Amino acid sequence: MPHSEQQQMLDQLAEQKLRQKQVDRILKMVLPVVAFLITVICANLNWQSTLGTFIVFWLGLYAVGIWRFNLYYSMAAVAVYCLVDIYLSFHGTLPVQAVGRQMGTLLTFMLILGLSRPYIDRWMVKK
Repeated sequence: MPHSEQQQMLDQLAEQKLRQKQVDRILKMVLPVVAFLITVICANLNWQSTLGTFIVFWLGLYAVGIWRFNLYYSMAAVAVYCLVDIYLSFHGTLPVQAVGRQMGTLLTFMLILGLSRPYIDRWMVKK
């Protein structure tokens, strides 16, 4: 490769990295708000569940949206937390409604974010 082509490729990579940092900055402001709003809807009506769900969901969204951890491992960790939380909140039972409400909603939003992040990055580079 001639030097000018290498420099052009390096410039494009630098611009892509800059755009990804911009998306990260936006997500760092949006994800805690989204995590809080969804937690208020999905938590199991006690303060321990609300606090735990917010922390775990916020970390899960950061893991797939900013740190780009494996989506399926992150979702598995959140699913395990949800099952434990529901089990403890409902005194040893796993009501289907609670599982669907909490785990279904949290995992759906994590899946949406994890699958859309590469598309958001590509969209920002083209912009």
